[in-house]
Amino acid sequence: MFITHKTFFPPAAMLAVLFTACGAGISSTEVTIPDEPSAAMQTIADEVIAGNCSILWHAMPTSYQTDINAIAQLAGSKVDPEIYDKSFGLFGRFAEVADKQKLFILNTRLGGELAAEQIAEIEAAWPSIIGFIQTIVTSSISSSAGLRAFDGQGFFEQTLPALFKYSNDLVALSNEENPFDGLEFDSLKTVESTNTTAVLGKTFARGDVEAVDLTKVGKRWVPAEMAANWSRGIGNVKKQLEAISSEEMAKNKPQIMGMITMVDGILTQLKTAETQEQFDQALLGAMLPIGLLMMQSMGEGIGTPTNL
Repeated sequence: MFITHKTFFPPAAMLAVLFTACGAGISSTEVTIPDEPSAAMQTIADEVIAGNCSILWHAMPTSYQTDINAIAQLAGSKVDPEIYDKSFGLFGRFAEVADKQKLFILNTRLGGELAAEQIAEIEAAWPSIIGFIQTIVTSSISSSAGLRAFDGQGFFEQTLPALFKYSNDLVALSNEENPFDGLEFDSLKTVESTNTTAVLGKTFARGDVEAVDLTKVGKRWVPAEMAANWSRGIGNVKKQLEAISSEEMAKNKPQIMGMITMVDGILTQLKTAETQEQFDQALLGAMLPIGLLMMQSMGEGIGTPTNL
């Protein structure tokens, strides 16, 4: 047996959890998270493995929940409503066109012909790709008004379960290792604890033990690394959002709206194509103007700060 020292949910793993492991249909409002550190972590792990990812919202300290809501709402106050709403509308149209013209997309020879195996893999993943996009474009964050009124609990309970399902399907189809497998362990016990810190021992079937560092924030136990970095990370994001220039955004708005209008027209051509030739011609005609606009946008920026 050997011992390694790790936090329970490293920040990168937390992001992976949010998009690979959970399903829908289970409410975390009926789950009580114990105060004892190992019991709390065991409950969270069991719930997520069972498909109840909304437990992650209720497992957060109240201050973290407040921070997430505040950041999303601040972002909503900084975006240009017309640009934001039309961009999400365009994203939704892209999913609609892609779903309708799937065969033309898979069989186009622009950019190189796909092998039969590649086409089969893409076709298998197609419903999850389209479902993922459609879930986002129909969620509360798909409008500037929804973003300004963002409610983390509602988003975690109503939108994330579907995103989890589609993401988990894509991970399974890709044959990649599920980053959430680390939550499946034989036992978890508290080795050391104070009122605000704890060290857990996580034992695996092969006998290896990991030491897990936790910090208590409010009434919740969280990974020590997350607790140490949370305030700085939230502060950096807030600083970046507050530095967004409405004047710069307004200056670039005509160009951005022009790009949105152009792409919308291209999507209309792609949607109405009735043959592979018509589809390929529309796609080929779109490449040059889109490329030029993208290079121009990257060169001039769209009003976000660059000197933080």
